[in-house]
Amino acid sequence: MPSAPQTSLPLNILAKVVEAVTEVGRLVASEFALPDGPRFSDHVTAPLDTEIELLLRDRLLALMPARFVGEEAGVLEAPANGYCWVVDPHDGTRAFLEGRRGSAVSVALLRYGTPVLAVVYAPTSPDRGPDLISWAEGGPIARNGAVVTIDLRDRELATGDVVFLNHGAWQRPVWHGKACAPAGFMPLPSIAYRLARIAVGDGIATLTLRPVNALDIAAGHALLIAAGGVLVAEDGVPVTYNEQGESRPSACFGGAPRAVEVLRGRTWRGSTEPRREPRVTLSWPRLVREATLDRAAGCLFGLAIGGGLGPETELALIVARSLVGQRTYDRAVVDTAVRAWVETGGVAAHASSLVRAVPIGLWAGNADEAAAAARIDCPDSPGSPALAAAVAAGTRGATPAEIERLAGGLEIAAAGPWASAVSGALAGAAYGRCVFSTPQVMRVLTWRPDEGLGVTRPRPENCWTDDLVDLAEALLCQGPRAL
Repeated sequence: MPSAPQTSLPLNILAKVVEAVTEVGRLVASEFALPDGPRFSDHVTAPLDTEIELLLRDRLLALMPARFVGEEAGVLEAPANGYCWVVDPHDGTRAFLEGRRGSAVSVALLRYGTPVLAVVYAPTSPDRGPDLISWAEGGPIARNGAVVTIDLRDRELATGDVVFLNHGAWQRPVWHGKACAPAGFMPLPSIAYRLARIAVGDGIATLTLRPVNALDIAAGHALLIAAGGVLVAEDGVPVTYNEQGESRPSACFGGAPRAVEVLRGRTWRGSTEPRREPRVTLSWPRLVREATLDRAAGCLFGLAIGGGLGPETELALIVARSLVGQRTYDRAVVDTAVRAWVETGGVAAHASSLVRAVPIGLWAGNADEAAAAARIDCPDSPGSPALAAAVAAGTRGATPAEIERLAGGLEIAAAGPWASAVSGALAGAAYGRCVFSTPQVMRVLTWRPDEGLGVTRPRPENCWTDDLVDLAEALLCQGPRAL
């Protein structure tokens, strides 16, 4: 008879598992940055996935000899001891190969079919950068080393909540917006990471209509259980695992129990809504440094948060979108875009021309170029060159003090509230995405005021803020600029 498993073992080895997952996560980030894009076997598989699995298998089995179930290399048997590793080395490969951020490494340890340890790591999370969420039996949930306490048991689906959907959900904003109401929705590729983010309070629920198995969900499920959440199949039966590390393949819904029950009763299939086209298209190479993208995305987040998603936010976004793909600043192109915005109801009278300098700062190659372009853009706005230079310097690593100096002494607040689009943009450029609270960022990334959703003031898609991370990257990666 095998000896009884040690219940303290998962917590004892968690730090070493986190270390191993963090190391292979760096391989994911490096692969994403290859000049020609990630290596691929076909549109859904990549050599990287097998390489990660084999590395993890050696590390994990050295920590805890057990049956090992992997997505790529299959099952490695071991003497029965009640434990089983369940590993998806790279959940979300297809989206990763398409250039989407948010794939994840997923590791779970089961004891007699019960999840007792989980690590989910998204090295290229779109809105947070590298993001690692972990838990082991007897300990708390942690995010990037910090303890998180969440209780999903009594949460209801409510306005301000977020439902995480698959990475293509943005193409049908009305269909999915209605299905998730009154919550908003945010697309992410990895079901493991979607479940993990609910466990740390970023969202209320998620679902997948594609049948998934233990490899996809075991780690995220473990985190969800630790936060008081549930994971059920489409028919409402709770997801379970056997001692072999297997589960019944099925579509599933996970999150706060009450929210899951509501969402499970809604219609998710059969949409006739035409698919929307992307407003920003990114191609390889993706050479923008993570630290630079962090500040640039933070700058746009702050612009939207401080501007309250109103006219100043819209004006800056219109200018930003007109600059994508342009290596030479052309005021005529920008002004044409702004006039078109006014014709669709943009309220120019309520938007300071100063906000035009924010996207110029992101687009320009350096502070001097940013200031020069801003002078051409708004010659009657004396503060624009300084603001553009400050934003350009901030996204390229300047300290908050240096940014304040370049901005002409404008104070940069490291904590809200941010009273204007400019103050929010400077905070993001100085401190990055995570200076803003998750609810603030989620509101921005789920902002799709389409007339089909019955909103009070519908706005055209180029005023929506759900693609700000892609827009920030597009502004940064256009090569040498000229005036």
